[in-house]
Amino acid sequence: MTENQIALIIQTAALVAAVIASTIALVIASKDRRVARLQRELDMALRLLENRNHGGSTDAAARKRLGAEALTLVGTLGERRLPLQWKRQVGVDDAKLRSLIDSDGTEEWVKDKMEAQLAVNAIRKELDAI
Repeated sequence: MTENQIALIIQTAALVAAVIASTIALVIASKDRRVARLQRELDMALRLLENRNHGGSTDAAARKRLGAEALTLVGTLGERRLPLQWKRQVGVDDAKLRSLIDSDGTEEWVKDKMEAQLAVNAIRKELDAI
């Protein structure tokens, strides 16, 4: 075997090793992203569970805060994770939210929270596509 043949074999082996290492790195990175996302969803679900188990409050301001937090968490976790609560508390798709935002009868503060929900939905869709 000549020096050129040995060099070619070594270069080929190095290339194969690099491709394998890159593939393994991509698989690990993909799993890390899924684990990180699941951890975030678990944190939100635990916050919602604690909120729901809180049992309410006699203070009107505290009730509003608990309700707003619960609705935010339901909206963020989405229909895939909380289908019953989503249907009961959100219950509309993006097209319906947009039509309500465009409606002259919808108050500005309601439009603002609907627009925020649309932003959350868009971000979730982008994350799902990754």
